[in-house]
Amino acid sequence: MPLYVIYNPVCGNKSAPALFRDHVLPYLKRRGKAIECVVETEREGHAGEVVAGLLKKWDIDCDSTGESRKELDGPGGEGREEEKTLDVILGSGDGTLHEIVNALFGSPDGGLAQESGAKVKIVLVPCGTANALYSSLYPPGPKDEENAGGNVTESVGYKMKAVKEYAEGNGGEVPLSFAVTTLLGSGGNSDGRKRLVSSVVTSTSLHAAILRDSERLREEYPGIERFKIAAQENSDKWYNARVELLPLQDGSPPTVYDPASSEFRALQPQPQSDVWYMDGPFAYFLSTVNVDRLELEFNITALARRIRPPPGSCDIVIVRPLRDPSLANEGEEARKAFVPKLWTVLGGAYQGGKHVSLRYGANGEVGEEGGEVVAEYVRCGGWRWIPDKDDAGAHYICSDGSVVELKKGGIAECRVSTQGQNLVVCASA
Repeated sequence: MPLYVIYNPVCGNKSAPALFRDHVLPYLKRRGKAIECVVETEREGHAGEVVAGLLKKWDIDCDSTGESRKELDGPGGEGREEEKTLDVILGSGDGTLHEIVNALFGSPDGGLAQESGAKVKIVLVPCGTANALYSSLYPPGPKDEENAGGNVTESVGYKMKAVKEYAEGNGGEVPLSFAVTTLLGSGGNSDGRKRLVSSVVTSTSLHAAILRDSERLREEYPGIERFKIAAQENSDKWYNARVELLPLQDGSPPTVYDPASSEFRALQPQPQSDVWYMDGPFAYFLSTVNVDRLELEFNITALARRIRPPPGSCDIVIVRPLRDPSLANEGEEARKAFVPKLWTVLGGAYQGGKHVSLRYGANGEVGEEGGEVVAEYVRCGGWRWIPDKDDAGAHYICSDGSVVELKKGGIAECRVSTQGQNLVVCASA
């Protein structure tokens, strides 16, 4: 099967060129892996263009000037079309994978990958800032930490785990689920923009604001520090919206985690209705597929690993400040008073997912005993985000790091799809 190498030279701390030159490519050569072509991306969306081009023509332009072209139906390529399988070693963060996913599956009819019937296998090499999917597939163990002698995420050995398993034939593979978000206008129809397909995270509220504002900090702070700065700047903001929760793929109702029983229980629909919804304001609203973390240590949807989700579902972490019994209104003082509690929730995600068990005490104190949960943890088949038309901040949607703004009066509808069965990623067997 043909093997291609694609890496993004500017993602994360811009270490991908050196990592591939000094480690990835020499290792593949030693293992006798024949590489059809190595592509260093030149612009946003380039990786998606390359993989889409392979599925369309079964060829690749190794040089964007057109000087060097290798075709699969040329010498040594006989019969390759019949294999209908592409292996891609991808050096990037989650954003470049997002480009590939949207190039293959972004169209309303299911996308190019569905049309071609080809299987695309992605072998991840984490070169981005957060590397959520890689760290979820390869959570480091004690041996990784010991071998790294410090920062696991910068360890060449840790970054090479998927490549080595692939080359040695020891790795398994995992098909991806997608969160497909359609941007709807005030009339309920598509607003004309291409749908967003996420393989990691779709969010609103604080997380979307962080991703929106962190871009201006990228040059000065190329690492995860820029996200923390953006979080501080937006920590006292609330977002007015209503969320409708969609049933699971088998038609069963959405579920919410109960820390008292350590189980998910079915949500009850609103009275005299078959709709499940939550009213804001929201401080945090984040849903994931395929992952249990957004950074190596940020275990935000921790239950995705502990309690296996059903097919076609997403895990959502929701923080609604007015569930706090000590807050009576949405005034500025209330927003500032809630900030430390929000940090307690997000801090719990860095403590092995401790936030999923946090509750309010009678006076609003946050601990592991008490009444209402602080962070509602929902598992469902998707959701509709209906922002208050006068709340500009509530109109931002983040899809795998790409942030879009809803039109005034618009709605975001996110549904989980398992159509990505022919796009797989290498994972530990």
